[in-house]
Amino acid sequence: MRRIAIFITAAFVALALAGCGANQTTQTGGITVRDPWVRAAMMNVAGDQSGAMGNMGQSTPMAGMSDHGHGSESSAVSAAYMVLVNNGAADAIVKAESDVAKSVELHNVIMENNVMQMRQVEAIEVPANGQVELKPGSFHVMLIGLNRDLKEGDEVTITLTTRSGKTIEVKAPVRKP
Repeated sequence: MRRIAIFITAAFVALALAGCGANQTTQTGGITVRDPWVRAAMMNVAGDQSGAMGNMGQSTPMAGMSDHGHGSESSAVSAAYMVLVNNGAADAIVKAESDVAKSVELHNVIMENNVMQMRQVEAIEVPANGQVELKPGSFHVMLIGLNRDLKEGDEVTITLTTRSGKTIEVKAPVRKP
């Protein structure tokens, strides 16, 4: 009888421990970042943009931005690019932050009336078990009102926030396109 009681107690302990393990989640999925980089940008003495965005399809560095209230700002801009890889359920990047700029926004470049224009977006969707490339002429993270020059070889820290609440700290080297 005593052996049965010990066996039953051991079985309950094993089940309880197994139940605890079942409630723990190991996050193997989710969005990760690959190959990040930031476009080099120099501020001139007057503090205006230096043409850092010239290869993004705009005729001027700030073209297409007046719709966002940035058209009258006289500060340098840059952009960050990377590959967002998702090894889990569908998610999205909904926010970006960096201490190198007064404002950081998620943008896309679209074709409207045969003119490429940059537009702010609410989110960059990353499909389940898929990826999205942030690249010139497409989705990117816009750095508006730079606080300092971004010289080739520097490193910029950008914090991305996902719709699911995860934050991702990205260390992106500065380079010329």
